[in-house]
Amino acid sequence: MNPSFRPLPFLNEARAESVSAVRLKKLRRAAQQARDAFTAGGPVAALATCNLVTFPYPSQFAFSGGALSPAPYVMMTNRMQVVQYLEDGVTRTLIFNPSDYERGQAAPFYKSLREKYGDFLSDKVMTRRIGTVQGHLAALGLKPEDVDYIAYDHLHIQDVRRWLGGDGEPAYFPRAKLLVQRAEWESVKNLHPLEKVWYVPGGTDGVPEERVVQLEGDTWLGRGAAILATPGHTLGNMSLAVATDKEVFVVSENGVASESYTPLQSRIPGVRSYAEQMGWEVVLNGNTRENSLEQYSSMIVEKVFAGPSRVEGSFVNFHPSSLLTSSLVAPGLSPTITLPAPNHGDLRPTPAARRAA
Repeated sequence: MNPSFRPLPFLNEARAESVSAVRLKKLRRAAQQARDAFTAGGPVAALATCNLVTFPYPSQFAFSGGALSPAPYVMMTNRMQVVQYLEDGVTRTLIFNPSDYERGQAAPFYKSLREKYGDFLSDKVMTRRIGTVQGHLAALGLKPEDVDYIAYDHLHIQDVRRWLGGDGEPAYFPRAKLLVQRAEWESVKNLHPLEKVWYVPGGTDGVPEERVVQLEGDTWLGRGAAILATPGHTLGNMSLAVATDKEVFVVSENGVASESYTPLQSRIPGVRSYAEQMGWEVVLNGNTRENSLEQYSSMIVEKVFAGPSRVEGSFVNFHPSSLLTSSLVAPGLSPTITLPAPNHGDLRPTPAARRAA
């Protein structure tokens, strides 16, 4: 199986602009042009969203310090998307953000959080396990061998060895390849001290090279499915874009809620006034500072590419991979609106003949 992906048009030329403010203007125009071309190509066959785990995340990062609450943590629900689309006439299955959250606890930030609060509070109060990658896949009627690709918006808190094999461990997905931006793959192999706290030590060790497809920027996967290069949150951050016959969904963790892209619509205390004071159109999920200017511009690309929600037109059809979730332990930090999760069509097992293609 050799991917025959092609780049999305217009965006690469805009990214070549060296002046940040000018690049933002060009990216805004290019994102609309790319969206028009993308949607003209037709919709995906099917899309399902699955909830995995609800977990704590520092409030100071969720809205770049703009939210006002005594709670040290917001609660977020990690989600994965299962997408089926046509690639050169062949049905492909992609899982986006299949988080192995059990192993993700080994990331230094969450390891220290567990040491601070203990097992009971960590497992019974601050975390709620909803489902697993394996369980959701079975419930959708899919087998591990049906999966062609897995991908993540970025590799914070990820350990991919269970899925792809590594360090002598067999692969749960026997055929799947990891789609990852080259910048992200190179970064996780050579972490800067400011990055290490968010990455699982050795989470990619021993993964066979032939199981990894390193992407270079915006990538059109197939009919109705694309990867947007959205650097900033991490150096190789990327977003999933999915077109149905009615709308476009965009998924990443650049923002923790739809209102991160329309902060003037937010009812979370402090967010609107903070955005007004700073003159910001979007409010970053700001736990890292590799390049905040790029993250801001990337969020504008996501905002334009997604377009307004069909459910509530004053909000953007952006769907966080880790969704801000109401909780009693996070007073004042409930989302203003939670848009219906992206779902479309019916997923189907891949015939053996096509799996071999």
